[in-house]
Amino acid sequence: MEEHALTTPITSQTTTAKYHVVVLVLDLEATAGPQTAPGAIRITLRDNNGAKTFYGYDGTEATTLIRFLNTANLTTKSMHKRILERLEGDGKLPPGDVIGAPDGTLPQE
Repeated sequence: MEEHALTTPITSQTTTAKYHVVVLVLDLEATAGPQTAPGAIRITLRDNNGAKTFYGYDGTEATTLIRFLNTANLTTKSMHKRILERLEGDGKLPPGDVIGAPDGTLPQE
């Protein structure tokens, strides 16, 4: 399982150090509003404490990302790694590194 390990963990009452993808929805027909182009991506991440966070892309940006994923060579870089790197690159996740292997299993709690 690939995870996004934070360079600097987030500390409050608990310490958040990793995130992994648990839900990915790709919808080429969904619209966020009447003036929005079709396309939606919904991503749910779970952190090492079990808390979920939700992210999304809509309209033309979503459609472009879906088309990119649809034609990407996922043998050289996994879909989960691409998602985690994109979320970090867009400033939605703090800096970190994707660790682990793309084996499709959930991390041990």
